[in-house]
Amino acid sequence: MSGSSHTTSLAMVGVSHPHSSARFRSARGLGAEVVGAWDPDDAVLEAFCAEVGTVPAGLDELLASGADGVLVHSKSKDMVSLAERALAAGKAVLVEKPGGGSLADLRRLHDLGSRDGALVRVGYNFHYAPALEWARSVLDRDPIGRVSLARAHGASSSGEHLSSHLNQAADMGGALWVIGCHVIHLMIDLLGRPRAVRATVEKLPGWSDASSREDVAALTFLYDSMIASFDFTVHDNGEWFESSEMTLHGDGGQLTFGVLPARSRLLSLGGVDGLAPGWHDWRESSFVSSWTGDVSGFSDLAQVGNRTFFDRELAEFVEAIHGAPPRGVTTQTALDVALIVAAAYQSAAQDGRSVVLDELE
Repeated sequence: MSGSSHTTSLAMVGVSHPHSSARFRSARGLGAEVVGAWDPDDAVLEAFCAEVGTVPAGLDELLASGADGVLVHSKSKDMVSLAERALAAGKAVLVEKPGGGSLADLRRLHDLGSRDGALVRVGYNFHYAPALEWARSVLDRDPIGRVSLARAHGASSSGEHLSSHLNQAADMGGALWVIGCHVIHLMIDLLGRPRAVRATVEKLPGWSDASSREDVAALTFLYDSMIASFDFTVHDNGEWFESSEMTLHGDGGQLTFGVLPARSRLLSLGGVDGLAPGWHDWRESSFVSSWTGDVSGFSDLAQVGNRTFFDRELAEFVEAIHGAPPRGVTTQTALDVALIVAAAYQSAAQDGRSVVLDELE
């Protein structure tokens, strides 16, 4: 972290997202001053301030303050307008994922983030997962050869799909958009943006009522030299992300990794750079905090208990404020995620027809 990071001050703008308390605590843990919090819902704001020990403030007051950066954790539909106001006030901005409620929102956010002098990060905190870092470090040594196929799985925790947070009226989708975006982001991180998407997104009779938007989805990402698949369910028995993982199949082996708990398994048929041919397993220490934390008074979902990814994310944000080279999730990556999800919904509405991302309106 920059030597001047202890002077960094941040403001919370919108706090109804369940990740807001984790990022607040990560900021405090890094030595940043959090000057206050605002939310349009007074009851939500009061509950949040009582939870984390900060003071309520007016939006204009926070934007006019000396805060170096603003953390936006509002409803999805308000994220871009709040980010725009913060940027206009000369602040750096970290916007909670997915960064908005619709493809149009993410296009607007990317436009804002591309302007000279703008510093905008989008809170895809899995970017900082040790398992992803380990997978990247292994793949840099080319142990599995050319990849023709990748497979990924994602899920929301059981019952989460019925929450208001995953069914906001202005959002372009439900759990696939708000939670599935996590693993889609990981796929983009490793594979890049696909050319087109084919998908089915289904409501299954007898599984859930009209209070949630979807039950299961299957997406195929089309690249010029490979395909990748992503399947997603809202009916998962894991606490949060235990079943979420990704496998890359190459002509010289394969690599599988999962985010929580952090784990990976590599098969290298020929071996490379000190790796003998055969299977290699890696697991992070099992002495880790649960992802799910205490019940929240400011969101209908539980707080986050394991702040490992958030701590790393906030450190990068603070370093970037003080001039360090960017390493975080940019608005371009967040836009790519939105393009994929929007293409999936359009493809599903057209019985699985391929949708080219560059042709989306």
